[in-house]
Amino acid sequence: MPGSDSSELRELRVGIALSELGRVTLRPTARAVGPTRGRLEVLCDALSLALDTKVRGQPCELYTDLLAELHWGTLHFAWLPPMIALRAVSRGSATPLVAPVRAGSAWYWTALFVPEDSGVQRIEDLRRARVAWVDHMSSAGYLVIRASLRAQGFDLEKLFGEEQFLASHDAVAQAVASGRADVGATYAHFDDSGRVRSSGWGRAPMRVLKFAGPIPGDVLAASVHLPPELSAAMKEAFLGEGHAEVKRAADDLFNAVGFEEVTRDHLRHLENLLNYVEIPG
Repeated sequence: MPGSDSSELRELRVGIALSELGRVTLRPTARAVGPTRGRLEVLCDALSLALDTKVRGQPCELYTDLLAELHWGTLHFAWLPPMIALRAVSRGSATPLVAPVRAGSAWYWTALFVPEDSGVQRIEDLRRARVAWVDHMSSAGYLVIRASLRAQGFDLEKLFGEEQFLASHDAVAQAVASGRADVGATYAHFDDSGRVRSSGWGRAPMRVLKFAGPIPGDVLAASVHLPPELSAAMKEAFLGEGHAEVKRAADDLFNAVGFEEVTRDHLRHLENLLNYVEIPG
């Protein structure tokens, strides 16, 4: 709560938005898409030992609930999608701590892509094109590429006509490859030479019209009302030596292979797009 010091806190609450299945699945080994309540409890138990303070998971249905509780300090930490985390940081409600490493990096890019043989050579060639998105909350599959286009002065109503929301990156790639969509948005990872190492379209012959990023996969954020020493201790539990159980439980929860520090400076380029991002709520 606002104004509390670390000696007054007997319990730390970590919030995360879980799917319906994720909320009711209590077994850590249960199969489910995304984080589960069971794996969250395992991580909280490991964090309790590492921090010598009781840590309790708080599953939520809505990101707006996580944002509100972070803002008021009734929630101490929250795992948030990148643009939701950015909103909390820009409002002065939270401080970013760490991001999970997946596919060799804690960061990825969003790509607006077309088939390699498409007649569309540049963004200006898009005229009421049929577009495939992932969903309204997908950073790589909707939010960031649209914000970047808006920031460049493009009128999205002129670029895009029929919109399809397909719920997965694979489905977006398939829609573009099959001709059911003219253009799509998905993720991409680069190698050290700047070439695309992996992407939502896999090995399919595609051509990129525009990249935007980089974007962190997820962000563990701390409420600004939390004493700084507790935020630092939480970050150390994910990044420092001697916390193997925390790292193992966190990797299982988030399908990660480690974590990297994230600061507000790392997010500055995305913060410049925030006024152009269409986030519900």
